[in-house]
Amino acid sequence: MTGCGGDNDESGAPKPTSKPTSSAGLTPVAQACDGLSDEAIAKEAREPNGPSKVYPVKTESTGQVAKALREESARRGTPEDLCALTDKAEGKELLALTVAWTPHSPPSGQSVHYTTTIGPEDAGRLRVGCDLGSGGGTESGGARSLEFAMRDHFTVSDHSHAKLLIASAKKITSQLDCRENPEYPDPKDVAPPPKPGLR
Repeated sequence: MTGCGGDNDESGAPKPTSKPTSSAGLTPVAQACDGLSDEAIAKEAREPNGPSKVYPVKTESTGQVAKALREESARRGTPEDLCALTDKAEGKELLALTVAWTPHSPPSGQSVHYTTTIGPEDAGRLRVGCDLGSGGGTESGGARSLEFAMRDHFTVSDHSHAKLLIASAKKITSQLDCRENPEYPDPKDVAPPPKPGLR
């Protein structure tokens, strides 16, 4: 499966899958995505003429997403939204993170695998081995993995993609009972930080 998260059910246009809350207003990029972002990512998002503030789209809490993943672990995964940012209320999508179960495992010997992709619609993927064991409802012998995917219309660096995907995966897997704890790489090891002036 190579299609990106929320685009499977809707038209190919990049649209947030949720509506902003009535109280959702402008938020600094560094505080967006439930603290997953940081000032370095926010600085990249602002250059050369990106926004310093964004509108977060209402998504389920990390705990609710983890609960939905536990309940759905035996079925083909439906993407769950982790974070979505727009340029204005119900406006153009700037960034989205999703997670879904996938039958594909990380490469042999790895519990986590980051893939750099090309283009804003499929800006990066992180596959994390997470066998829930007998309590998760998986079939015997069928190891399962979570696939975290990103759409990025800010066009921040691959290093920032890796940071966001790894941070979101850590938040989710810490609330799931993966049989073995995933061994997360340092983002700079899978996607080095950009040199000043380059992304």
